[in-house]
Amino acid sequence: VLKKIILLLLISVITFSSASAQQQETYDYSIFNRDIIQRGVQAVLMCNGLFTSNRSLEQVFDQELAYLRQPVGTPQRGDFKIDPERKAVAIGTLGGTPTMRAAFREGLGCVIMGPDQTFEDIESLPLLDTPPLEGDPATISWPDGDLVKNQPLFPEIDKKALEVASNWAFDRESPEQVTLSLLVVHKGQIVHERYAPGVDVNTRTRTWSTAKSIAVTLIGVLVDQGKLALDEPLGFEWLPKGASLGTDPRSEITLRHVLNMSSG
Repeated sequence: VLKKIILLLLISVITFSSASAQQQETYDYSIFNRDIIQRGVQAVLMCNGLFTSNRSLEQVFDQELAYLRQPVGTPQRGDFKIDPERKAVAIGTLGGTPTMRAAFREGLGCVIMGPDQTFEDIESLPLLDTPPLEGDPATISWPDGDLVKNQPLFPEIDKKALEVASNWAFDRESPEQVTLSLLVVHKGQIVHERYAPGVDVNTRTRTWSTAKSIAVTLIGVLVDQGKLALDEPLGFEWLPKGASLGTDPRSEITLRHVLNMSSG
């Protein structure tokens, strides 16, 4: 009898261990995190292509979304929703993973929304209302405008090598590297300009990591002019507003902290 009891206990332990292992595999939460990230990426890429660049859905799938392993659908249909009036996109409207949304905001471009936000929250997102520059850009010389005069290449530039580099930029082996435009500047003059099909000089798009270089360059100019200080508090009105400047440690965050990504 004792042997039978021990045997039954061993079988129960083995069965429980096997069931526990299967349960752990079933609830791999990292899968959902990856799905959220992928949906967020597709949302902002699709939103950017449609509403920032004003390109067609077919062009967006052929270029921006081409590197995604599993885009949610095709230009004809898929698990996504486009709201032309709100200039917004929702990805993953079916299934257990939260729907991810992105919305175009004037002056800023497309903004990824939180998993708990819906299209009804779009109006609460920031925007930047800036008046257009005076004059016609087509008649103003670059870099203040878009007018570029045809001039011979500088003698030190190898035209063939420049063309080879340009072809390399547009004909990448990796599907993750899609070049939409290329501008080469030498001694303050544009010496090469090229665009992918469906894109031209007037096409707006995200600057991606180039925005970092632009931002720190402008900040450096303002610091040099004495209009910004690296080691002075930024003076933001942090939330919640009930906290006082004397007790809220965030009031001591400086521009240097933010530039070094050490603001906490």
